[in-house]
Amino acid sequence: MKLSELAEQLGLELRGDGELEIEGPATIDQAGPSLVTFIIARKYLGVLSERRAGCVIAPPDLAGEVGCAALVSTNPYADFARAMRLFFPVEKPAPGVHPSAQIAPDAVIGEDAAIGACCVIGARARIGRNAVIHPHVTIYPGVTIGDDFLCHSQVSIRERVEIGHRVTIHNGAVIGSEGFGFVEQGGTLVKIPQVGKVIIEDDVEIGANATIDRATLGATLIRHAVKLDNLVHIGHNCEVGEHSRFAAQTGLAGSVKVGRWCEFGGQTGCADHIQIGDRVRVAAQSGIPNDVSGGSVIAGYPAIDIRRWRRMVAALPRLPEVIRRLRALEARAEIDPGADSC
Repeated sequence: MKLSELAEQLGLELRGDGELEIEGPATIDQAGPSLVTFIIARKYLGVLSERRAGCVIAPPDLAGEVGCAALVSTNPYADFARAMRLFFPVEKPAPGVHPSAQIAPDAVIGEDAAIGACCVIGARARIGRNAVIHPHVTIYPGVTIGDDFLCHSQVSIRERVEIGHRVTIHNGAVIGSEGFGFVEQGGTLVKIPQVGKVIIEDDVEIGANATIDRATLGATLIRHAVKLDNLVHIGHNCEVGEHSRFAAQTGLAGSVKVGRWCEFGGQTGCADHIQIGDRVRVAAQSGIPNDVSGGSVIAGYPAIDIRRWRRMVAALPRLPEVIRRLRALEARAEIDPGADSC
């Protein structure tokens, strides 16, 4: 599209030739004369000058220095993502039910839904309008799902699950599997019944092969606009606050309460029954054994304030030399008891 059209659709100020034809988006190191890219910091101007991009989405303080046409943005990364959607719109299958799908007679499917091959939808299930359910999805009896649901292949949605509007679930995820609960009795393990729910609110996205356990009693809650990466595990009776984001292989043990707008790096682990406040940021591979107050930035195991953790990590390579010197001082003190006196 013409650059002027792109600017109009994004609602951004254009500085440069609006007649320039833009063929699509590109990363900064692949940008060319007919492509649009973005920049968020001055340090990338050098790379940009070598690539001769057609247009750059840039913050106001850098828009005059990019050396080409610019779209002025207060959030270039977000506006670049919107530009990508314009050039690569989501393809949606035509409404209808594939002949091989098995749908219970009393299940309710909303208007304009697309149900793929070999899907199984159980009794009393209710699915809203405009759903897209790709092949080989299994939805257990009694599940309720809102409008504009997008579910990729091989997903299993178990009993006692309630899902809101505009939820996306990627391949292989399991929603509502039984929580992990056993108690020792008489030399064996007795299974604790897991009879609670999973409630997923609107605008949630769940990554491939993620698992969310249903509650023992009550509900496991995934609040509005939570984003879970691939291979994330949410234990029974957890509550994840709105807009929180978990990177891959993060796991929460049972009954963890996570606040709003939290960010968890990959391979983070969290012990059970912990309270985590709002706006907490957790570095990758951290282990959280205790409650965390809101606004904290933590790292390590056990997870501590990230500034302290960085000092500790920086000291580790020097530790062998420090120990060697300490042993030398100890040996000297044994030979000359007065050597360490003032």
